Amino acid sequence: MNMLKYICVLCTVFLISCTGTYEKNQAKMDELYGCKKPGENLSKEKYKACLAKERAGGETLFDLEGNLNDLIRGKDNVVYQYAVNPYLWRAAIEITNIYPLKIADSQGGYIQTEWINNTEDNSIRCLIKIQISSKELITTGVSSNFLCENKVNETWSSDNIDYVEEEKQITLKILEVAGTLEKANS
Repeated sequence: MNMLKYICVLCTVFLISCTGTYEKNQAKMDELYGCKKPGENLSKEKYKACLAKERAGGETLFDLEGNLNDLIRGKDNVVYQYAVNPYLWRAAIEITNIYPLKIADSQGGYIQTEWINNTEDNSIRCLIKIQISSKELITTGVSSNFLCENKVNETWSSDNIDYVEEEKQITLKILEVAGTLEKANS
């Protein structure tokens, strides 16, 4: 019985050391050869994506293949992988498309507008933040925040107002549009 335990321990140690060696070797091969690793046949699209990822220092903005404008317009010819509900995401993009966007991260499900200046009073500006947090089309899968600032003596400072109704309205509008998009694609 002790001999069996000894053999099991040796096998476990051997497997763990082999796994660590393999991963280290793969990392070394990636570092040395990058996208041109010997023995790895990448499709033309995957090779292009690999090169783009190398140029970006290992990170990509959207992990998309295709044109971002196609994604925003909702065309079906863009190939991408969703980390958030696609209908909520498309609805949020559609709702915010009248404003200049600062951030539109489809993988993280985060949208932030640039500062939106009040046309009647240029001493007030606001921005909208939207977070899609679910892969499912559910009411708790989206949240919105409004932040507004006032300009006093050339300095912008928060107005410290909670925009609960405005946040609720934009969230409900996103849910409504997402529901319509889902029905249209069913």
